[in-house]
Amino acid sequence: MMNTKKDSEHKNDFQKRCVGRSLMEVLTETLEIKPQLHSWLPPGLTLLGGKTKSGKSTLAEQIAEEISENEKVLYLALEYNKRMAQARFKRFTEKHQIHLVLEGEMNRMGKGGEKELEDLLFHYKPKLVIVDILAKIKRNNNGYYDEEYKAMTEFKELIDQFDIDGLVLTHSGKPSGNDSYDPFDKIIGSTALQGVPDNLMVLEQSKGQTKLHTKGRLISSSVKVLNFQEGRYQELTGASAEYEDKAPVQALVIKELEKGPMTQKELTEVLKKDKSQISNICSSLANDGIIYRSDRTKPWSLVEPNLLT
Repeated sequence: MMNTKKDSEHKNDFQKRCVGRSLMEVLTETLEIKPQLHSWLPPGLTLLGGKTKSGKSTLAEQIAEEISENEKVLYLALEYNKRMAQARFKRFTEKHQIHLVLEGEMNRMGKGGEKELEDLLFHYKPKLVIVDILAKIKRNNNGYYDEEYKAMTEFKELIDQFDIDGLVLTHSGKPSGNDSYDPFDKIIGSTALQGVPDNLMVLEQSKGQTKLHTKGRLISSSVKVLNFQEGRYQELTGASAEYEDKAPVQALVIKELEKGPMTQKELTEVLKKDKSQISNICSSLANDGIIYRSDRTKPWSLVEPNLLT
């Protein structure tokens, strides 16, 4: 009896001190599904890499613009002064719910920045925080794995504490002869920086085209082909995106046919290409089942119209 009582007391004491919970408690808890704020941005904390002047900031600004029409966005533009901010955000209007922090207005983590960021998240209550750029806010350290991991974890824990999404921009290095074909390997810094975020994205310029590579813990890896026109990115989908990288002229033919049927002669004139080249391209696309025509006298048409969205 005495042992039973002591066992019970010991068990109760352990439960009070015990860290964690049972697996079934986690699996049976009802959690609200976190919505995806933007089709290009997965939920959670995302690290976006890219070479200098690759368009990372432009992409982040467009994502902020589109999300802020419906949700609050905290934008840490830590490399912009007021003049730069006016130029970069000039198309934004009062309908965009954005709180902007500029160059010199926030301290680094470890110098008071963590408290400043926490206060902003608590009082402004954004659904998304964008940091441009990581090097301006990350805690200074010696660059070793453990220190880098701790510095990145510090930011992620704040994001998770408020259950919001984060997009953090950082630089990618220049390609070298020893590089792998994995674009994520070019993100500058210790691999610890890549280990902490929920998702990784890399904006890459390849053969004149822009690719957005994405992978994460809870999402499938993907590559989006983006077209930049009139200051905005558009995602290319369907056949045009498939051919954009491996066969740019074929992609041009598809884009023209997305506007409507055209004869081979018309395609030659519009694209200013050799007629034999256009003939070969049309035959190849027809063999791939992308375009068709009822006979040689008729114009070419897409098998599935409106492939470009």
